[in-house]
Amino acid sequence: NVKCSINDISNPTLTSYLNDNTLNIYENTSFIHSDDIIKNCIKKWSTSTEPPDVSLLIDIIPQKFIEVNTKNIPPNIMETDKLMSEDIVKSDNFELIKVTNYSNSTLNPNVSRSTQDLRERARLQYGEEKGFKSRLQEYFLVNYKSSLRIRIFNFLIKILSCILYCVRVLNDEGNLLDKNNYSNFSDHDLFWVDRSHTLWILQTIVAFFSIINTFIYFIITYKGSILRLLLNIHFLLEIVTSFPLIVSVFLTTGREIYVPIFLNCWLANGILNAILNDINRVSNVKHSAVSRQYVILLSTLICLVFTGTCAIEHLQRAGKNKLDLFTSFYFIIVTFSTVGYGDVIVDTKITRLIVISLIVAAIIIIPSKVETLAQTYLEHKRTGVDCTQGFTKGDKHVVVTITHFEADFLQNFLTEFYAHREHQGYIVVLLSPAELDDKTKLLLKIPIWSQHVVYIRGSALKDEDLERAKLSTAVACFILSARHINNKITTDEHTILRSWAVKDFAQHVPQYVHIFRPETKLHIEYAEVIICEDEFKYSLLGNNTIVPGLSTFITLLFHTSRGEEGQKSQEPWHKIFGFHSGNEIYDIRVGDSRFFGDYIGKSFVYASFYAHKSFGVCLIAVECSNGEIKLNPGNKHILEIDDRVFYIALTNEESLSNFKRDINKQRKNMNKTLSATKSEQVIDNDEIEKQIQINQHKVKLKKTLLQKAKAITTFKFDSPQTLRGDSNTIIPNIDQVTGYDKPSSDEDDDLYENDSDCFNNEIIKTYPPVSVYIGTAPVICHMLKKQRPICCLQIAEPCKHCNFRTAIEYNFPSKAIIVAVDKTSSGLYNLIIPLRAYYRPVEKLNPIILLLELKDTQTPNPAFLDAISWFPMIYWMHGKISNLENLLKAGVCNANSIIVIKEGSTNVEEHLADCSTIITVQKIHRMFPSLRVITELTHASNMRFMQFDAYNFYALQQSKIEKREKKRGSQMPFMFRLPFAQGNVFSASMLDRLLYQALVKKYLIKFTRLLLGIEQTSGSGYLTSFKISYEDLWIKNYGRLFQKLSSSCSDIPIGIYRTKKMDLKALSDKFEKIKYEEYNNKNDIHQNNFYRENLSRVVAEGMKNLGLIYDNYENNNEEKDKLSYVIINPSHDMEIEEGDIIYIIRAPVKESATSKKINPKRGLIRKPTQLSKEINVLSNYASQYNEETKIK
Repeated sequence: NVKCSINDISNPTLTSYLNDNTLNIYENTSFIHSDDIIKNCIKKWSTSTEPPDVSLLIDIIPQKFIEVNTKNIPPNIMETDKLMSEDIVKSDNFELIKVTNYSNSTLNPNVSRSTQDLRERARLQYGEEKGFKSRLQEYFLVNYKSSLRIRIFNFLIKILSCILYCVRVLNDEGNLLDKNNYSNFSDHDLFWVDRSHTLWILQTIVAFFSIINTFIYFIITYKGSILRLLLNIHFLLEIVTSFPLIVSVFLTTGREIYVPIFLNCWLANGILNAILNDINRVSNVKHSAVSRQYVILLSTLICLVFTGTCAIEHLQRAGKNKLDLFTSFYFIIVTFSTVGYGDVIVDTKITRLIVISLIVAAIIIIPSKVETLAQTYLEHKRTGVDCTQGFTKGDKHVVVTITHFEADFLQNFLTEFYAHREHQGYIVVLLSPAELDDKTKLLLKIPIWSQHVVYIRGSALKDEDLERAKLSTAVACFILSARHINNKITTDEHTILRSWAVKDFAQHVPQYVHIFRPETKLHIEYAEVIICEDEFKYSLLGNNTIVPGLSTFITLLFHTSRGEEGQKSQEPWHKIFGFHSGNEIYDIRVGDSRFFGDYIGKSFVYASFYAHKSFGVCLIAVECSNGEIKLNPGNKHILEIDDRVFYIALTNEESLSNFKRDINKQRKNMNKTLSATKSEQVIDNDEIEKQIQINQHKVKLKKTLLQKAKAITTFKFDSPQTLRGDSNTIIPNIDQVTGYDKPSSDEDDDLYENDSDCFNNEIIKTYPPVSVYIGTAPVICHMLKKQRPICCLQIAEPCKHCNFRTAIEYNFPSKAIIVAVDKTSSGLYNLIIPLRAYYRPVEKLNPIILLLELKDTQTPNPAFLDAISWFPMIYWMHGKISNLENLLKAGVCNANSIIVIKEGSTNVEEHLADCSTIITVQKIHRMFPSLRVITELTHASNMRFMQFDAYNFYALQQSKIEKREKKRGSQMPFMFRLPFAQGNVFSASMLDRLLYQALVKKYLIKFTRLLLGIEQTSGSGYLTSFKISYEDLWIKNYGRLFQKLSSSCSDIPIGIYRTKKMDLKALSDKFEKIKYEEYNNKNDIHQNNFYRENLSRVVAEGMKNLGLIYDNYENNNEEKDKLSYVIINPSHDMEIEEGDIIYIIRAPVKESATSKKINPKRGLIRKPTQLSKEINVLSNYASQYNEETKIK
């Protein structure tokens, strides 16, 4: 079917034409043979890129067919067909097609219009026919590759011409004038040279190629103005250096005329610039702009020197002091670099004029080139280094991307990252769109970092910048969030996009992402490690209220240190605090461990106690074969060879090259710190007598109870030697750690003991029914059986259910925790979770009062209120922390502690962002000195301003220790500041180290979440604490405490929070003691009377206005005279002191466990020993094992 075949033609105009004019073909059977021709044409045109040949169709259309189709055409249209007698159809790179009309015939106007349409479409699709000039333009200018080849050829021609000129100069011996008997030696020596015939031929050939290339460029760049071409300096130089040699072909007498061919060096310089441009266009590899400017400057200097050398050599031919080429070169170098030595001089005026001209030219040209190079170099330095050319095949690197780098932040990252041996050979690539400040630039110039750190200015959202950073071959990519941006939500949005861009560019590269808001985790769940600052920060601050000093404990535990801080100090607590801060979390496979390998088949608690006793390491968690991490799974877990255990130690086991020697070295260092504590524990006899009188009635009662226990003898308090730790003191016996749970009638009774009916009726242990954000881990908490009304959550506003207006009117069973924050966020949910965990005793749950700095008409998010309404004793109120009335309504007088968090943004200078928080906290500290204020700061360096007291001379002396630690290169020089040591101040930037260590310790984030109670694992223990009272001092030392806890209830102690009195004895320097006494004598009356009375009066008036009882207010300064600090993983022989708070990881308890069974101090209760056969057997094994593993 012809019509169907014609529809296959791609040209729409031709298809339309044939569809209209081939219908009548079927009427005349004599023309059926044209069907095969049309089909062949269609097939040819469908597969060809050439335009269709219309003449073929015109040839096969019969005359009769045309007459039939044109008989109804008007005469005026028919006249236009005469113009079609000869039509030329042009196409790109194709032959001309001549279409001749048949004689005595008239074409259909449709055919004429279709032909014109075809001509126009062919011209648009294939372009006009290219003439000779256009072909030259495409070959010399348009086509990158061909133009680059031509320019390289021209460049080599110019260099060859300069080389031939030097060869001519070296071969010219000056015999030409003697042969021709010239009388004027000087004049002819400048215009005529001795050139060999072979050299002339070579120079002429080179000149011929040069002049031909020049005329071709003249033709293709000609735009109608010959004058413009003649004024072109490159054209004039070409004429001067090449045209005379071409003329000498026809004029034989001119073959020895001098031609300044050395000027071709400037033409070569121009061609070199064009070559550099073409290379950047042709090559896929991007070349540095700085290297290009270096090449341009170097080539310009070479041209100046070469021009001066050749010009002076030739011009001195006319003088008396003739110079060879090398001497002329020496003269130019000396003249340009210095004022000249005078050993080589020029004696002609024109030569001296040339020297002056060269110097002027150098002064004009060189500074501009140097300035361009300098600007390019500075811009290049701002953009950083291109890693695509700097790394070798074996180099490993990580990419760190952040919107803004700070010197302190970068130093913390580099110090923490390179603290691990595995990272010593890594290169850190910094990718940031912001320019580095001067302080950061100086940091990167330090030799220890300059060889390991590379900075690239660019965005993670651009594939070009990620390619420059070689992200596709990186070991890991750290995507961090900058804290200088005010809006955290916006920062998280930027982080999400950067993470997506990295994932799109390199799917296989693991990402370590830092975000602020918990709800952001939903979008980047594919990341290898995600650390959410709000989750960790709020949960840590919440735990810090019930476990004092936990923020400092966690910060030091996850901080890489060698324990060398404070060892040069004279203060005993500095040595203890600094030495034990070197403890960290490590992991090892049990089968590969010398610490725990001998305990395979024994219980977890058994291995923990004896490993601590033998090696000083504390086993705290285990990862089973199913991948779950469990904190202190208790005696029910038996160690297997493939278990991976987690322990606290000063050094990981893999770093102990000589096991026995290194263990003994650690013990010696521990003994030094213990000697410092023992010297500090010497107490005067008078103070002992006072303590004995105060506790005498308690001692009498205690003696009667102790005498009933045969296995435990009495602990005598009737002599001062007892508290000194006299060797004759009889220490009570403690059960051996057997690795089995020992049944007790008391414990069995606890299972059936019920809590108060009030709590049982209102509270259940279950999962929170409402979550604030997507992605919260399922955690069992104390929840209300019935949701409270939203109106009852506002503690200071009466409603129909409750008329109370202040927190004191509620008469809570325990002291409240006040959380002062400027606005609610989803992170507050993580502060509530650990405080309402199911393993907290119900009767000891602290009320939580949220003091929100909102407008009067503004309320928290309804979803947030709906979530907290299911928790017991959680309230909120409007108010500011700086307002005394709001604090009194919140019950600050009877509060357990107050947490101050700043969520909002500030537009002040960077380090002044904490200014309002510091001043407000200082005001609260002065009004309520006994209240524990826990503050979160943006910058850790601002810790020195917390609880600032100009009269506390001892606290001010800590600044000297901080300066010394900075000089020694400590990563945390502020650790000896009293607010940080006692755990009352915390900076979220300290949590960044968790992410930095996650590349080596991948378990660290999961472990921390379990430790803080953000997540719960079945069969896992939990972190808690208890306080050592005077009656508990019978336990004597930490080793016996460890043994007692692990043997009685499978608990594992991990640290001590110690509080000591800060007095004159703590000062080591005599001069400091004298100044301290002067301060006290001079300012004691002023401090204790004037300000205290004024502050008390202000608080009393505020309480009176609110109708509160003034007796609840205590304004004493006893707490100011104490200092507290944490001791991580104390040694076995460390003495236990009254007031110590012991951090323990309790064995897992059931959800149905009662408050008495949950009591953290339960394991320390003394009771008659109940031995069994199993205990005797394992006790003998334990003593035998200790004798075998004793390290000599």
